[in-house]
Amino acid sequence: MYPKLIWNLPRIKTNCQIMVQECTTRNLDLVGVVKLGAGQEKIVSTLIESGIKTIANSRILNLQQFVHFPVRKMLLRLPMLSEVTMVVNNADCVLVSELATIKALNQAAQIINKKFEIILMIETGDIREGLWDEALIFQTVKAVLSLSHIKLTGLGTNFACFGATVPTVKKLNQLANLKQQLEQHFNIMLTIISCGNSSHITIWDNPQLDRAINQIRSGTALLIGLGLNDEPIPFLQQDNLWLEAEIIELQTKPSASIGARGLDAFGRVKEFDDVGNRVKAIIALGRQDCPFEELTPFEKGITILGQSSDHTILDVADYQEQLAVGGIIKFKTTYLANLMLGTSCYVQKEFLE
Repeated sequence: MYPKLIWNLPRIKTNCQIMVQECTTRNLDLVGVVKLGAGQEKIVSTLIESGIKTIANSRILNLQQFVHFPVRKMLLRLPMLSEVTMVVNNADCVLVSELATIKALNQAAQIINKKFEIILMIETGDIREGLWDEALIFQTVKAVLSLSHIKLTGLGTNFACFGATVPTVKKLNQLANLKQQLEQHFNIMLTIISCGNSSHITIWDNPQLDRAINQIRSGTALLIGLGLNDEPIPFLQQDNLWLEAEIIELQTKPSASIGARGLDAFGRVKEFDDVGNRVKAIIALGRQDCPFEELTPFEKGITILGQSSDHTILDVADYQEQLAVGGIIKFKTTYLANLMLGTSCYVQKEFLE
């Protein structure tokens, strides 16, 4: 069945093994993020076999599927108050920024008599989650330390996400300094500074970087070999997964629509370059599966023209090989494409082992 997202597990395992070695050399704890893999257990197994000790996901429903794996589970997204019971039952650690949520986690943990670990998120400029005001940070830590079933293990931050801010030595050293201030003020020890995602690779060898930075949460590096700005990481492998879609129509047709135009299926004005009749292929894949802007055909001579909800239209007039209805076209995928395709129930998953 198609469309199909294909994962090359040996290549992913190689990436994981390399990253484990690189992180160990730099005294970094590597958290394996499996958002791209959704709840696919074969991907989780591959990471664990490679030596990764903590698996992370943004959705507690996915972590719930990993409960039988003998590794630590980290919830990346700030938990909703409505899911705290599920969180403490299925995760070992969570990134969190709201005191109300931490108190709710404490109550849920009390019920099952579990000491639940949290990493307090600090805002460093990406303007997504995290505490920004220094006074509020100290007030929050003071309150957290009074909770019986919460263990504050460290501080965390995020880069290269909503705000697109790149990680810098200055910002991370400020976070390390904040850790030291909190430890001295409250006479505690914080064992973790979780510095963010695969973008950290760009600065992890900077000699000015504080050695207290000791955890990286990485997914794109492990699974698709990409780092900051979606640039290939030289020592890792790319093209570890790709999309295959099936041709359901192959016809020669006008390049521009015929007749008066309204809006397209998504309420947009549509413009066409009229270059005469062209050979076009329709594949069984639509915008609800993945935006076509996130796909690149492997073969030259194939151009993606656009999509409706369930169809993607290709210009194949310049393709040199023979195509037919039922034939398969292969695409390179971006991070967003992998995220959407990987979580879609309409897209089949195949694992090369």
